[in-house]
Amino acid sequence: MTIPRYKWQPTTLEIAAAAGIDASEVIRFDHNTTPWPVNWAAELAAAAAPYLNEYPGASYLGIRQAAAARHGLEPDQIVPGAGADELILLAARAFLQPGQVAAAVTPTYPLYRIASAQVDAQFEQIVAVAPTFEVPLDDLLRAARDADLVWLCVPNNPTGADMTPDAVDAVIAATDGIVVVDAAYAEFTGTDWAEQVVQHSNLLVLRTLSKAFALAGARVGYAMGHPSLVDRIDALRPPGSIASISVALAEAALRRPDMAARAVATLAVARDSLATDLGGLGFRVLPSEVNFLLCEVGSQAGVVAAQLRARGLVVRTFPEESGLDEYLRFTVRSREQNERLITNLREVLP
Repeated sequence: MTIPRYKWQPTTLEIAAAAGIDASEVIRFDHNTTPWPVNWAAELAAAAAPYLNEYPGASYLGIRQAAAARHGLEPDQIVPGAGADELILLAARAFLQPGQVAAAVTPTYPLYRIASAQVDAQFEQIVAVAPTFEVPLDDLLRAARDADLVWLCVPNNPTGADMTPDAVDAVIAATDGIVVVDAAYAEFTGTDWAEQVVQHSNLLVLRTLSKAFALAGARVGYAMGHPSLVDRIDALRPPGSIASISVALAEAALRRPDMAARAVATLAVARDSLATDLGGLGFRVLPSEVNFLLCEVGSQAGVVAAQLRARGLVVRTFPEESGLDEYLRFTVRSREQNERLITNLREVLP
Protein backbone atom coordinates (compact mmCIF):
# COMPACT_ATOMS: atom_id res chain seq x y z
CA MET A 1 0.00 0.00 0.00
CA THR A 2 1.30 3.43 -0.96
CA ILE A 3 0.66 5.94 1.81
CA PRO A 4 -0.38 9.36 0.47
CA ARG A 5 1.90 12.22 1.37
CA TYR A 6 1.06 15.78 2.25
CA LYS A 7 2.14 18.09 -0.55
CA TRP A 8 4.36 20.76 0.99
CA GLN A 9 4.05 24.26 -0.42
CA PRO A 10 7.26 25.94 -1.56
CA THR A 11 8.77 28.54 0.74
CA THR A 12 8.59 32.25 0.08
CA LEU A 13 12.30 32.28 -0.75
CA GLU A 14 11.84 29.47 -3.29
CA ILE A 15 8.91 31.26 -4.92
CA ALA A 16 10.87 34.51 -5.11
CA ALA A 17 13.86 32.75 -6.70
CA ALA A 18 11.65 31.08 -9.32
CA ALA A 19 9.97 34.40 -10.16
CA GLY A 20 13.24 36.34 -10.17
CA ILE A 21 11.99 38.83 -7.59
CA ASP A 22 12.93 39.81 -4.05
CA ALA A 23 11.29 37.79 -1.28
CA SER A 24 9.74 41.00 0.10
CA GLU A 25 7.58 41.17 -3.03
CA VAL A 26 5.98 37.76 -2.40
CA ILE A 27 2.55 37.75 -0.75
CA ARG A 28 1.11 34.44 0.46
CA PHE A 29 -2.60 34.26 -0.32
CA ASP A 30 -2.41 30.46 0.07
CA HIS A 31 -1.70 29.82 3.77
CA ASN A 32 -4.79 31.25 5.54
CA THR A 33 -2.52 32.97 8.05
CA THR A 34 -2.87 36.43 9.57
CA PRO A 35 -0.99 39.10 7.57
CA TRP A 36 0.38 41.02 10.54
CA PRO A 37 3.37 39.68 12.50
CA VAL A 38 3.19 39.71 16.29
CA ASN A 39 5.00 42.81 17.51
CA TRP A 40 5.47 41.45 21.03
CA ALA A 41 7.22 38.19 20.17
CA ALA A 42 10.84 39.40 20.16
CA GLU A 43 10.88 40.32 23.85
CA LEU A 44 9.48 36.95 24.91
CA ALA A 45 11.84 35.09 22.60
CA ALA A 46 14.78 36.95 24.11
CA ALA A 47 13.65 36.03 27.62
CA ALA A 48 13.49 32.35 26.66
CA ALA A 49 16.85 32.36 24.87
CA PRO A 50 19.07 31.72 27.95
CA TYR A 51 17.29 28.39 28.48
CA LEU A 52 17.59 27.02 24.95
CA ASN A 53 20.37 24.68 26.03
CA GLU A 54 17.76 22.85 28.11
CA TYR A 55 14.77 20.76 27.02
CA PRO A 56 11.31 22.27 27.56
CA GLY A 57 9.11 20.87 30.30
CA ALA A 58 7.38 18.18 28.27
CA SER A 59 4.11 18.28 30.22
CA TYR A 60 3.52 21.86 28.99
CA LEU A 61 1.48 22.60 32.09
CA GLY A 62 1.55 26.35 31.38
CA ILE A 63 -0.14 25.88 28.00
CA ARG A 64 -2.69 23.50 29.52
CA GLN A 65 -3.51 25.98 32.28
CA ALA A 66 -3.74 28.97 29.94
CA ALA A 67 -5.96 27.12 27.45
CA ALA A 68 -8.13 25.71 30.23
CA ALA A 69 -8.61 29.18 31.71
CA ARG A 70 -9.53 30.55 28.30
CA HIS A 71 -12.31 27.97 27.82
CA GLY A 72 -13.45 27.41 31.40
CA LEU A 73 -12.12 23.85 31.40
CA GLU A 74 -9.67 21.91 33.57
CA PRO A 75 -6.03 21.36 32.57
CA ASP A 76 -6.63 17.60 32.29
CA GLN A 77 -9.09 18.36 29.47
CA ILE A 78 -6.31 19.96 27.40
CA VAL A 79 -3.41 18.38 25.54
CA PRO A 80 -0.90 20.55 23.61
CA GLY A 81 0.73 19.65 20.33
CA ALA A 82 3.07 21.07 17.71
CA GLY A 83 0.22 22.66 15.80
CA ALA A 84 -3.12 21.04 15.00
CA ASP A 85 -1.30 18.91 12.41
CA GLU A 86 0.59 16.92 15.04
CA LEU A 87 -2.65 16.43 16.95
CA ILE A 88 -4.41 15.12 13.81
CA LEU A 89 -1.66 12.55 13.34
CA LEU A 90 -1.78 11.60 17.03
CA ALA A 91 -5.57 11.27 16.98
CA ALA A 92 -5.36 8.81 14.09
CA ARG A 93 -2.79 6.75 16.00
CA ALA A 94 -4.79 6.91 19.23
CA PHE A 95 -8.25 6.13 17.91
CA LEU A 96 -7.82 4.05 14.73
CA GLN A 97 -6.58 0.50 14.21
CA PRO A 98 -5.70 -1.17 10.91
CA GLY A 99 -8.86 -1.98 8.97
CA GLN A 100 -11.07 0.36 10.99
CA VAL A 101 -13.06 3.11 9.29
CA ALA A 102 -12.55 6.87 9.34
CA ALA A 103 -15.11 9.12 7.64
CA ALA A 104 -15.01 12.73 6.48
CA VAL A 105 -16.92 15.09 4.25
CA THR A 106 -14.82 16.01 1.20
CA PRO A 107 -13.36 18.18 -0.18
CA THR A 108 -11.61 18.98 3.06
CA TYR A 109 -8.18 19.23 4.65
CA PRO A 110 -6.16 16.37 3.08
CA LEU A 111 -4.25 15.48 6.25
CA TYR A 112 -7.27 13.57 7.60
CA ARG A 113 -7.03 11.05 4.76
CA ILE A 114 -3.25 10.88 5.08
CA ALA A 115 -3.35 10.38 8.86
CA SER A 116 -5.95 7.62 8.46
CA ALA A 117 -3.89 5.88 5.77
CA GLN A 118 -0.76 6.00 7.89
CA VAL A 119 -2.41 3.70 10.44
CA ASP A 120 -3.85 1.50 7.64
CA ALA A 121 -7.44 2.53 8.30
CA GLN A 122 -10.10 2.79 5.62
CA PHE A 123 -11.17 6.30 4.64
CA GLU A 124 -14.78 6.86 3.63
CA GLN A 125 -15.56 10.06 1.78
CA ILE A 126 -18.96 11.73 1.93
CA VAL A 127 -18.81 14.11 -1.01
CA ALA A 128 -20.18 17.64 -0.67
CA VAL A 129 -21.31 18.74 -4.10
CA ALA A 130 -20.91 22.09 -5.84
CA PRO A 131 -22.15 24.76 -6.07
CA THR A 132 -22.80 25.13 -2.32
CA PHE A 133 -20.61 22.34 -0.85
CA GLU A 134 -23.06 22.09 2.03
CA VAL A 135 -22.53 19.11 4.31
CA PRO A 136 -24.81 16.25 3.16
CA LEU A 137 -25.93 15.57 6.71
CA ASP A 138 -28.08 12.48 6.07
CA ASP A 139 -25.21 10.78 4.23
CA LEU A 140 -22.77 11.81 6.94
CA LEU A 141 -24.99 10.40 9.68
CA ARG A 142 -25.26 7.08 7.85
CA ALA A 143 -21.47 6.91 7.51
CA ALA A 144 -20.96 7.93 11.15
CA ARG A 145 -22.96 4.96 12.39
CA ASP A 146 -20.33 2.56 11.06
CA ALA A 147 -17.26 4.76 11.55
CA ASP A 148 -14.67 4.35 14.27
CA LEU A 149 -13.58 7.97 13.83
CA VAL A 150 -15.28 10.91 12.13
CA TRP A 151 -13.20 13.89 11.01
CA LEU A 152 -15.11 17.19 10.92
CA CYS A 153 -13.51 20.44 9.81
CA VAL A 154 -15.76 23.20 11.19
CA PRO A 155 -15.81 25.56 9.34
CA ASN A 156 -14.48 23.47 6.51
CA ASN A 157 -11.23 24.20 4.73
CA PRO A 158 -11.17 24.84 1.77
CA THR A 159 -14.88 25.36 1.08
CA GLY A 160 -15.74 27.55 4.06
CA ALA A 161 -18.94 25.57 4.65
CA ASP A 162 -20.01 25.59 8.29
CA MET A 163 -21.99 23.15 10.41
CA THR A 164 -24.56 24.12 13.01
CA PRO A 165 -24.06 22.93 16.60
CA ASP A 166 -27.17 20.76 16.20
CA ALA A 167 -25.67 19.06 13.14
CA VAL A 168 -22.41 18.35 14.98
CA ASP A 169 -24.36 17.01 17.96
CA ALA A 170 -26.29 14.71 15.62
CA VAL A 171 -23.05 13.27 14.24
CA ILE A 172 -21.69 12.73 17.75
CA ALA A 173 -24.91 10.97 18.76
CA ALA A 174 -24.92 8.80 15.63
CA THR A 175 -21.56 7.13 16.21
CA ASP A 176 -20.07 4.86 18.83
CA GLY A 177 -16.65 6.05 17.68
CA ILE A 178 -14.67 9.23 18.23
CA VAL A 179 -15.52 12.55 16.59
CA VAL A 180 -12.56 14.86 15.98
CA VAL A 181 -13.59 18.44 15.22
CA ASP A 182 -10.84 20.52 13.65
CA ALA A 183 -11.80 24.00 14.82
CA ALA A 184 -8.81 25.84 13.37
CA TYR A 185 -11.00 28.78 12.39
CA ALA A 186 -13.24 28.87 15.47
CA GLU A 187 -12.12 32.39 16.42
CA PHE A 188 -13.64 33.67 13.18
CA THR A 189 -17.06 32.19 13.94
CA GLY A 190 -17.02 32.85 17.68
CA THR A 191 -17.51 29.17 18.55
CA ASP A 192 -15.82 28.13 21.79
CA TRP A 193 -16.65 24.37 21.78
CA ALA A 194 -16.07 24.01 25.54
CA GLU A 195 -19.74 23.26 26.26
CA GLN A 196 -19.79 20.46 23.68
CA VAL A 197 -16.55 19.02 25.08
CA VAL A 198 -18.12 18.80 28.53
CA GLN A 199 -21.30 17.21 27.17
CA HIS A 200 -19.74 14.55 24.93
CA SER A 201 -17.12 12.07 26.12
CA ASN A 202 -16.36 10.97 22.53
CA LEU A 203 -15.57 14.46 21.20
CA LEU A 204 -12.07 15.85 20.67
CA VAL A 205 -11.79 19.45 19.46
CA LEU A 206 -8.57 20.73 17.91
CA ARG A 207 -7.54 24.37 18.25
CA THR A 208 -4.55 26.21 16.81
CA LEU A 209 -2.61 29.41 17.39
CA SER A 210 -1.62 29.51 13.71
CA LYS A 211 -4.61 31.42 12.38
CA ALA A 212 -6.25 34.20 14.42
CA PHE A 213 -3.36 34.33 16.90
CA ALA A 214 -0.78 34.82 14.10
CA LEU A 215 1.67 32.25 15.47
CA ALA A 216 1.85 29.84 12.52
CA GLY A 217 5.65 29.77 12.69
CA ALA A 218 5.61 28.82 16.38
CA ARG A 219 3.69 25.57 15.65
CA VAL A 220 1.43 25.33 18.69
CA GLY A 221 -2.03 23.87 19.00
CA TYR A 222 -4.05 22.03 21.60
CA ALA A 223 -6.90 19.57 21.81
CA MET A 224 -9.89 19.84 24.13
CA GLY A 225 -11.66 16.70 25.28
CA HIS A 226 -12.70 14.33 28.03
CA PRO A 227 -9.69 13.45 30.23
CA SER A 228 -9.79 9.87 28.95
CA LEU A 229 -9.36 11.06 25.34
CA VAL A 230 -6.69 13.56 26.32
CA ASP A 231 -4.79 10.82 28.12
CA ARG A 232 -4.77 8.63 25.02
CA ILE A 233 -3.23 11.47 23.01
CA ASP A 234 -0.77 12.20 25.81
CA ALA A 235 0.39 8.57 25.78
CA LEU A 236 1.55 8.94 22.17
CA ARG A 237 2.74 12.56 22.20
CA PRO A 238 6.47 12.87 21.54
CA PRO A 239 8.44 14.54 24.35
CA GLY A 240 9.45 18.11 23.73
CA SER A 241 7.83 18.59 20.31
CA ILE A 242 6.99 22.22 21.17
CA ALA A 243 10.09 24.41 21.46
CA SER A 244 10.69 26.54 24.56
CA ILE A 245 10.31 29.80 22.64
CA SER A 246 7.03 28.57 21.16
CA VAL A 247 5.79 27.70 24.65
CA ALA A 248 6.46 31.24 25.85
CA LEU A 249 4.67 32.74 22.85
CA ALA A 250 1.69 30.41 23.19
CA GLU A 251 1.17 31.04 26.88
CA ALA A 252 1.28 34.81 26.32
CA ALA A 253 -1.13 34.66 23.38
CA LEU A 254 -3.65 32.48 25.19
CA ARG A 255 -3.77 34.98 28.03
CA ARG A 256 -4.45 37.81 25.55
CA PRO A 257 -7.40 36.64 23.42
CA ASP A 258 -8.19 40.30 22.74
CA MET A 259 -5.30 40.36 20.26
CA ALA A 260 -6.87 37.59 18.19
CA ALA A 261 -10.29 39.25 18.47
CA ARG A 262 -8.94 42.49 16.99
CA ALA A 263 -7.34 40.64 14.10
CA VAL A 264 -10.56 38.75 13.41
CA ALA A 265 -12.64 41.94 13.39
CA THR A 266 -10.24 43.68 11.00
CA LEU A 267 -10.07 40.67 8.68
CA ALA A 268 -13.87 40.39 8.58
CA VAL A 269 -14.10 43.88 7.09
CA ALA A 270 -11.30 43.12 4.64
CA ARG A 271 -12.92 39.80 3.69
CA ASP A 272 -16.23 41.40 2.78
CA SER A 273 -14.49 44.02 0.65
CA LEU A 274 -12.33 41.41 -1.08
CA ALA A 275 -15.37 39.22 -1.75
CA THR A 276 -17.08 42.15 -3.48
CA ASP A 277 -14.01 42.85 -5.60
CA LEU A 278 -13.56 39.20 -6.59
CA GLY A 279 -17.22 38.95 -7.49
CA GLY A 280 -16.79 42.05 -9.66
CA LEU A 281 -14.19 40.15 -11.67
CA GLY A 282 -16.78 37.54 -12.56
CA PHE A 283 -15.77 34.92 -9.99
CA ARG A 284 -18.42 33.01 -8.08
CA VAL A 285 -17.45 33.69 -4.46
CA LEU A 286 -18.64 31.16 -1.90
CA PRO A 287 -19.99 32.50 1.41
CA SER A 288 -17.36 32.72 4.14
CA GLU A 289 -17.15 33.66 7.80
CA VAL A 290 -13.45 32.84 7.99
CA ASN A 291 -10.22 34.37 6.66
CA PHE A 292 -10.32 32.87 3.19
CA LEU A 293 -12.55 32.93 0.13
CA LEU A 294 -13.08 30.00 -2.23
CA CYS A 295 -13.93 31.18 -5.73
CA GLU A 296 -15.06 29.39 -8.86
CA VAL A 297 -12.80 30.84 -11.55
CA GLY A 298 -13.32 28.43 -14.44
CA SER A 299 -11.10 26.29 -16.64
CA GLN A 300 -8.34 28.91 -16.64
CA ALA A 301 -7.88 28.76 -12.85
CA GLY A 302 -4.46 27.09 -13.08
CA VAL A 303 -3.24 29.54 -15.72
CA VAL A 304 -4.38 32.52 -13.67
CA ALA A 305 -2.66 31.16 -10.56
CA ALA A 306 0.60 30.61 -12.47
CA GLN A 307 0.57 34.14 -13.83
CA LEU A 308 -0.06 35.55 -10.37
CA ARG A 309 2.79 33.50 -8.93
CA ALA A 310 5.17 34.91 -11.54
CA ARG A 311 4.28 38.30 -10.05
CA GLY A 312 4.88 37.11 -6.48
CA LEU A 313 1.23 36.55 -5.56
CA VAL A 314 0.66 32.97 -4.40
CA VAL A 315 -2.91 31.63 -4.32
CA ARG A 316 -4.19 28.15 -3.49
CA THR A 317 -4.89 25.79 -6.37
CA PHE A 318 -6.34 22.29 -6.29
CA PRO A 319 -5.69 19.05 -8.19
CA GLU A 320 -8.24 17.71 -10.63
CA GLU A 321 -9.18 14.76 -8.40
CA SER A 322 -10.30 17.16 -5.67
CA GLY A 323 -13.22 18.42 -7.73
CA LEU A 324 -11.91 21.94 -7.18
CA ASP A 325 -9.56 22.28 -10.14
CA GLU A 326 -11.59 25.22 -11.47
CA TYR A 327 -11.46 26.99 -8.10
CA LEU A 328 -8.91 29.21 -6.39
CA ARG A 329 -8.73 29.98 -2.68
CA PHE A 330 -7.64 33.42 -1.53
CA THR A 331 -6.47 34.20 1.98
CA VAL A 332 -7.78 37.53 3.22
CA ARG A 333 -4.85 39.83 3.93
CA SER A 334 -4.39 43.56 4.58
CA ARG A 335 -6.33 46.10 2.54
CA GLU A 336 -3.22 47.13 0.59
CA GLN A 337 -2.27 43.53 -0.20
CA ASN A 338 -5.82 42.65 -1.23
CA GLU A 339 -5.85 45.66 -3.55
CA ARG A 340 -2.60 44.50 -5.12
CA LEU A 341 -4.18 41.10 -5.74
CA ILE A 342 -7.23 42.61 -7.46
CA THR A 343 -5.06 44.93 -9.59
CA ASN A 344 -2.98 42.00 -10.79
CA LEU A 345 -6.00 39.79 -11.39
CA ARG A 346 -7.44 42.45 -13.68
CA GLU A 347 -4.19 42.39 -15.64
CA VAL A 348 -3.88 38.62 -16.00
CA LEU A 349 -7.49 37.59 -16.55
CA PRO A 350 -8.25 36.67 -20.16
